Amino acid sequence: MNLSVIVPTYNRCVSVRRTLECLRRQVVAPNVDWEVVVVNNNSRDDTSAQVNALARDFPVPLRQVFETKQGASNARNRGIAEARGAMLLFTDDDVRPEPGWVQSVIGTFETHACDGVIGKIELAWTFPRPKWVTDDLLGFLARLDYGNQEKIITSEAMPPYGPNMAFRKKVFDTIDGFDPSLGRSEASLATGEEPEFFARFLKAGFRAVYQPAALVYHELQPLRVDKAFFRKNHFFNGVNSGREYAPKRARRILGVPIFVFPQLMRSIGAFLSNICKNGFQRSLRKEITIWYFIGFIFGCASRRHEASRQAS
Repeated sequence: MNLSVIVPTYNRCVSVRRTLECLRRQVVAPNVDWEVVVVNNNSRDDTSAQVNALARDFPVPLRQVFETKQGASNARNRGIAEARGAMLLFTDDDVRPEPGWVQSVIGTFETHACDGVIGKIELAWTFPRPKWVTDDLLGFLARLDYGNQEKIITSEAMPPYGPNMAFRKKVFDTIDGFDPSLGRSEASLATGEEPEFFARFLKAGFRAVYQPAALVYHELQPLRVDKAFFRKNHFFNGVNSGREYAPKRARRILGVPIFVFPQLMRSIGAFLSNICKNGFQRSLRKEITIWYFIGFIFGCASRRHEASRQAS
């Protein structure tokens, strides 16, 4: 089989149906053998019945598998294990792929003989965009735009995002899958599993190509476009970074590197300065940096506490 599309889902029976309807309308070359694998990550709504109903007359094999370990990384890793394709194409349950999406990804793999494809992600607003959502926040809503031209990606600074990324299955055989300690779950809004994976991908010598023609739209709902979401997301990302931070030479206070405190103060100063210049409603980008450093401090301190408890 050429390709498997992997769609993790959790309690989004309505939006995952829209995603699957978009996959039903894909325009793919007749000689391409592909499938769709939906990974049901403990959904308690009507997801299972919806997927089973669609599978009965879907134009390609549509399979539903179940992953009981909660979290985006666990769901993707289950999809990797279950997929039959030589190329694995990932998206999310609130994404609307364009009709040429699958074929664009396959064509990019064939043309460039690459190991990964990073696609373009635009945002689909289902409600008026709030004024406080400035352009520098759009990337945190999973918008990805590295330009309008194909390019080889060699930098960790340009990672893929979960709603639109593809890799040859052999990549996962070499460097394993996504880190289960990262990625969103019911217990955490932290992200970072894609950049961490991509860093290993590049270190192993694999090649990725950015393909803007492989386009999807990430559908936004009011519940997610909320200031509290941004704050919690950055706090939990900071916690994860703090727990993983372990340079031996850094001077510390209660397990927290001293250099973090001046950075926190500078971030607070930049936030206050931006309020004076642009107003509070347009200063969230500066504010969430503060939440990241608070989370980082918390993560470092909790790591020290856990180490002390284990030592005793």
